[in-house]
Amino acid sequence: MVYLLVFLSGSVLMSLELLGSRILAPFFGNSIYVWGSLIGIFLAALSLGYFLGGLAADRFPLLEALGWPLLLAGLLTSFVPAFSASLGPSLLEMGLEPRSGSLLLSLLLFFLPSVLMGMVSPLAIRLQTSRLTALGSSAGTLYALSTVGSILGTFLTAFYLIPAWGVADLTRSLGFLLVLLSGAAFLARRKWHSLTLSLVLLLFLSVVWQPWAARNSNVTKSDLPVGWKTLYQADSLYHHIRVVESQDSRYLRFDNSWQSGMYLTDPYATRFEYTDFFHLALVINPKIEEVLFIGLGGGSAPKKFLKDYPQMKIDVAELDPAVVQVARRYFFLPDDSSRFHVRAQDGRVFLQNSSRQYDLIVLDAYYADSIPFHLTTQEFLSELKAHLKPGGLVAANLIGALQGNGSGVFRALYRTFAAVFPTRYLFPVLWEKNNDPASLRNIILVAGEGQPLVREVFIRKAADMAKGGQIKVPRLADYAASLYQKPLEVEDVPLLTDDHAPVDNLLPFEPKPPR
Repeated sequence: MVYLLVFLSGSVLMSLELLGSRILAPFFGNSIYVWGSLIGIFLAALSLGYFLGGLAADRFPLLEALGWPLLLAGLLTSFVPAFSASLGPSLLEMGLEPRSGSLLLSLLLFFLPSVLMGMVSPLAIRLQTSRLTALGSSAGTLYALSTVGSILGTFLTAFYLIPAWGVADLTRSLGFLLVLLSGAAFLARRKWHSLTLSLVLLLFLSVVWQPWAARNSNVTKSDLPVGWKTLYQADSLYHHIRVVESQDSRYLRFDNSWQSGMYLTDPYATRFEYTDFFHLALVINPKIEEVLFIGLGGGSAPKKFLKDYPQMKIDVAELDPAVVQVARRYFFLPDDSSRFHVRAQDGRVFLQNSSRQYDLIVLDAYYADSIPFHLTTQEFLSELKAHLKPGGLVAANLIGALQGNGSGVFRALYRTFAAVFPTRYLFPVLWEKNNDPASLRNIILVAGEGQPLVREVFIRKAADMAKGGQIKVPRLADYAASLYQKPLEVEDVPLLTDDHAPVDNLLPFEPKPPR
């Protein structure tokens, strides 16, 4: 019984730590700060749990003593999804940024359950040690068993359980399992009163709490405007995915980040204006035929390219296969064809495994609150360049500010692009409405080689191509006129490399609303 309790409590502990990143993501993203907060809080809790468990072991060297921390840990774990649904929005309203916010939320949600689970190992060692000469082997065996349980919990949770069950149901099930284990400990010692309490809690959690919470828990319900509705939500291997709908539009969200939008009356019309800026690449190279999109979202940009330019063949590399399914189900993304292929694969891995070259590579894989650092580095951009045909271009959707406190990540990205691509065009989105360079916004960067077009020529050419129908964007000349040509200060930001890419430290911590 002791071995079973140690093994399974170790599994639950690591499973809960992995789930913690998904529970915090809707509020504070999935950056290194979230993981740092979780790991630090769990380690601090375990340290205190080991200490308290050692004290308890000397006073109560009984099997039922293992049942009480498991019972309390199970009860607290069962309520974690409900607690997060109220605490997360409250911390956001307080204006906490990801570092302090994720640390505080981790403390409030996971510290006490982890302390209680940390008490299990010292209590178990005391129970299994009948003589001093066997202390080392007993302790080693139990810690090894707990670690094996943690390994199993890690693999099962990460590879199978999260996408199969979802975060909230899985978290509540872990709490149920801990309460069940406490009942097993009480039963083994025939502690009937304690066993009765465990059975009552199990009955409550299974018959009352679990069904009610499954019907009513929605960690992000409070951040939707009045009148909006959620059409779909699920946990994939990478995101908490939601499809939400207003009166005239449908949106895709990953955790707390807006990804794509679509008008209900016209699935191909532009909903987020930044996607139309990608068409400016055709002003520079009108002969674009082979296109790669890295990052899919709802597929707004790829499906419009596919519809507007029949000469184009388009590939898409999207990390999350669940996103591809959602884009096809809710956002009218076409099925694969002779002109269109979607590969569920990381963009960098896709390039490394492909020898194909493109006229245009669109990089749209960055979020406002989290950036995959391996898609920002000089080495990755060199990989992009190697997959371009002569005259080929990269169009990247960057998020940040041109100047000021929120500009660090953008300027670092710009510096890195400048180290690889000699020619660069910058287009701040919505510049005609807000020309404050310190304002956070989407910024489209088009990069390549060759002599850059003069501003006046670029604007005139854009206007002519839009008027003549070669480019299906009516306001293309306005977008071209937002071309930003003032010098950027980049000496105080790092050149991003695989060895050093501190993008999380440079992020402007301000959520971006849909446009």
